[in-house]
Amino acid sequence: MDFLIVEDDPVMQQLIGGMLQRLGYAVRVAEDGFAALAACAKRPPNAVLMDVQMPRMDGLTATRELRRLQREEGLARFPIIVASAFYSPADRAACFEAGADGFVTKPLMLAKLGAEIYRVVGRAESDRASTLRRWEREESTGTIGRQAA
Repeated sequence: MDFLIVEDDPVMQQLIGGMLQRLGYAVRVAEDGFAALAACAKRPPNAVLMDVQMPRMDGLTATRELRRLQREEGLARFPIIVASAFYSPADRAACFEAGADGFVTKPLMLAKLGAEIYRVVGRAESDRASTLRRWEREESTGTIGRQAA
């Protein structure tokens, strides 16, 4: 599965990319909403993880425009999960009103990101669910990335 990460911060691009790869996804990166529109038009992803605050075109504007392109111009439909440091009920509602399918708060945690992806995208493969449970267990015990003894 191919995820497009839309994030302007290079450190966050790497962090999120690493998380998604650990969850078993291929990743591409777009640095803002304009780049996301171009990337999706060229090769639609299977899913998008969209930051909210970005220069040039913010994530909510990009989400609205992607949904318009899907409705009116035949762009393939894919889920959009918004990642935001703002998590008030109004902020969350604004994301869903823009067309988001999911919402995660920053700072991102692997287990929560995986759970939201699973909720939004769904997984038929039982091994994805077991991988998510393992990451949740590792995250809660502080053993992420280490082999259990």
